[in-house]
Amino acid sequence: MTPTTPPSPSPRATPRWVSWLVAGGAFSALAVSAGAAWWFWVARPLPAPAAPFVFRDGFEGSAKTEDLFPADSSRWQGLEIESTTGLASNSVTLTTERVHSGTNALKCVAAPFDGRRASEADIEREGLRFVKGDHVWFSAWFWLEGGTESSSIFLWDLESTSLRNTPGRRLFLQNGEMVASDLGKWWTAKKFRAVVGAPKFPKDKWVEVKIHLRLSEGADGRMQVWQDGVKVLDEAGKTLPRSRTVYDRMQVGLTANNGHNQAQTLFVDDVVLSNRPL
Repeated sequence: MTPTTPPSPSPRATPRWVSWLVAGGAFSALAVSAGAAWWFWVARPLPAPAAPFVFRDGFEGSAKTEDLFPADSSRWQGLEIESTTGLASNSVTLTTERVHSGTNALKCVAAPFDGRRASEADIEREGLRFVKGDHVWFSAWFWLEGGTESSSIFLWDLESTSLRNTPGRRLFLQNGEMVASDLGKWWTAKKFRAVVGAPKFPKDKWVEVKIHLRLSEGADGRMQVWQDGVKVLDEAGKTLPRSRTVYDRMQVGLTANNGHNQAQTLFVDDVVLSNRPL
């Protein structure tokens, strides 16, 4: 008779408390790693402020629009012309038709918003560097043609191209055609409204618009706007999407025409941008 081999003993089940201990250790290690990563992220130094600079352009010394974009990028870097029909209805051109000083100005024409694609006609300056704690000073002369209802047109944007949808502070005309500002495409910031009694944005005449921003992602940010030396907006609040955001692009002109019924025509001259008071 063949002897029967005794069955091997079954492996002993791991005690539940040991499994809990192993799982808890793995979770703790993961939490420590995540915590360290978060600490290194928030402890990164803020972007360094830029050296003092000033950019000026009165659109002089140019025979055609293309002359505004020299190879050394010392002036402007591009045009933004967007609409359903594109160049057929929207345009940005050098003109002698109407000027504030010298012989040239910029003429921007934007068709009505069709509800599908933004209607834009503006000029862009890139390669800027404005960070938290910086002051932004901007001035330009605008001539907005009359005969139209101009609420919901945008005149000036300061943006960050490194963030999705390029958010930034924008100047626009609210209902009633007074100036206002939003932190465009960044939905957690409030709109800044014109002061009580502020006049409408002038039409069919040259008006100097001056803007001052103190950049912050918190309540200590500030924005002030003047029309021909009269303060028409003065608000505190978020002027920067995040503490490490760098504003690197400015757009001037009809940066958006959100009106559904009428085209808009705007002339721009004598643009100045600086990180020091003007």
